[in-house]
Amino acid sequence: MSTVQPVIDLVVATRNLNKIKEIKAILGDKINYQILGSYIQINIKEVGETLFENSLIKAAFAFKVTNKPSLGEDAGLFIDALDGEPGIYSSRYGKNNNERINKVLEKLINVKKRSATFKVVFTFYYAPDKYETFEGKCSGKIAYEPRGSSGFGYDPIFIPRGYRKTFAELGPKIKNRISHRARALKKFKKYLTSSYPF
Repeated sequence: MSTVQPVIDLVVATRNLNKIKEIKAILGDKINYQILGSYIQINIKEVGETLFENSLIKAAFAFKVTNKPSLGEDAGLFIDALDGEPGIYSSRYGKNNNERINKVLEKLINVKKRSATFKVVFTFYYAPDKYETFEGKCSGKIAYEPRGSSGFGYDPIFIPRGYRKTFAELGPKIKNRISHRARALKKFKKYLTSSYPF
């Protein structure tokens, strides 16, 4: 049985194991994935004012520490009825997933317009002051209660457009095809393919 030879080292600047799992599932196995935590144990503070700024901060820091091509990411759930909340503060909207989800649902009690969009920005930092960015979004709406056991974060309450089930109900196979993260990473994979032919 032949083995696939990785064509590029890639340091992933996140400690979220669920995100790492999704990234690997979407980009495939021709990458030698490395985790920033293998080099240094630190929480990179998200001090940027946009998803792009936070993703760049993470990617640039990872490159500085490892001197290897690095991938930083920041994502958020933007709810129209809440003027874009939780937005860039999505991961800091509460102490844990349940608290964050409950906060959103409480703010949307009796609200009928529940449209929302998941947005993400990946920054690929490959040389000093050299980087590329890849954006993705997935529109949908917020459910009235959590449903499903798959995924992570706000997945139990986000219903993507064209579906009746939440991300947590749809499962990884569908989510990794239609999600904001999937759409951005497909652009990144196309870029990698042209730079490092798979």
